[in-house]
Amino acid sequence: MRLLTAIILFAAVCCFANPDLAFADSCYMARAERANGDKADKKNAELMIAAYKRAQNDSTVEEKATEGLVKSVYFAFRFVPFEKSKRKVKLDTLKTLSENAYNRYPKNKVIAHIYAASVSMWGAEKNPLASVKEGVAAKVRDVATATGNYQVLGRAHQLLPHIPIILSWPDKALADKYLNMALKQDPGDLYNYFFLAELYLDQKKYDEAQKLIDKGLSRGVRTDYMLEDKRGRWHLKELQKKLDKKHPRQAK
Repeated sequence: MRLLTAIILFAAVCCFANPDLAFADSCYMARAERANGDKADKKNAELMIAAYKRAQNDSTVEEKATEGLVKSVYFAFRFVPFEKSKRKVKLDTLKTLSENAYNRYPKNKVIAHIYAASVSMWGAEKNPLASVKEGVAAKVRDVATATGNYQVLGRAHQLLPHIPIILSWPDKALADKYLNMALKQDPGDLYNYFFLAELYLDQKKYDEAQKLIDKGLSRGVRTDYMLEDKRGRWHLKELQKKLDKKHPRQAK
C-alpha cells in the first residue's frame, strides 16, 4: 500500500512539474557530457540557461528556477570557453544576477554561495579603492559567514585587497584558518586542497603545500562533479610546476 501511494505521489509530481525546469535540470546533470577535457559543451550550457529563464515565469517553481539559473551561469562562466577580453563583462553579469537572486532569496544556500564567490572574484579583479567603495569585503564576509561557507571566507581573506587602517577585513592571517576549516568540512572538493596549497606556497611552506597537492591528486575525479574535479586536478598540477621551480628538492 505504501509503495502504491509513493508511486501515485511520484506520478502526480511528474505530471505537474514544470517541463522547462525539468529539462534545465537534466541539462545540468549532463553538464559533463560532450565536454572537451575540462571545457563544457557550449550548446548544452545555452540550452539550460534559456530553460531556467523560461521556468522563472512559473511562480510555483520560481525559486528553484532562479537557483538553477544562477548555478548554470556560474558554471558557464567557469567551464564554457569564451574570449578573455569578455571576462570582466561576464563577471559583472554573474555578480549582478547572483546579487539580485540573493536579495530575493537570502536563505537559499546555493545562491548565497555563488553570490559570495562571484563578489569575491569581482573584488579580487578590481583595484583596492573600487573594492572598498563597493563594500566587497563586507558583503563576502557577511554572506559567507551566515552560510558557514569557509572556502569562500578563506579565499576572500587570501585574495581580496587589504588596506591597513581603512579596512580591518580581510585579514590575511585568517586565510589559513578558514581554508583548513573548508577542507575539513568538505574533503571531497579538490579546490579546498588547491586553495590551501596555493596559500602555503605563497608563504613558502613548501612541504605543507606538497602534502596537500599529493592528497588532492590522490582523490581522483567524482562522477557527479567530473568537470569541476578535472579542472581542480589541472590547477593542482599547475601548482605542482610552480612548487618544483621554487623548491627543486620536490621535483620528480
